[in-house]
Amino acid sequence: MLEPDLIFRIRHIFLQPRPHVSIMQATGLLGWTRRQMSEAVENGEVELCTTPLGKWFPRVEMMAKALEIWPMHVIEEALGDDADGILPQAIRSAELRVRLPRHHIDMLEYRADQQETTVSGVLASGAGRHRQRAHRGAVGRAAGVRRGDGLAGLLMKRLIRR
Repeated sequence: MLEPDLIFRIRHIFLQPRPHVSIMQATGLLGWTRRQMSEAVENGEVELCTTPLGKWFPRVEMMAKALEIWPMHVIEEALGDDADGILPQAIRSAELRVRLPRHHIDMLEYRADQQETTVSGVLASGAGRHRQRAHRGAVGRAAGVRRGDGLAGLLMKRLIRR
């Protein structure tokens, strides 16, 4: 069961009728400190919009940050029946049943306890790391670089191309 405050914040982010909110309001809704918000703006992690009345935090930016902060199942639970009209079907979570050896299940549960999350959270974070590694590998192969080439191999390939 989610905390009522978290449900309120997530619902406000995703069901917000206005295209933007104040920076202070976005800070509170995302559960950030003022320092975290300032750093995110300075580092270009979020883009503010400017109107004649000042700078604002766009709703789409809040939604994107919410998707980074909370697992999908938490957002879906907070939105309840409203999730169907807001979240694209492709990113919605679905139940998956698999048969695994007991020691794999024990390992997943152990990792979930260590990371203070659920088994679904462990699997989702592992899938994200796998996608990043796969992307880096694809980029390297496209450049003609093989694993183990190292810096010397990269430099040699550049020299040969010239």
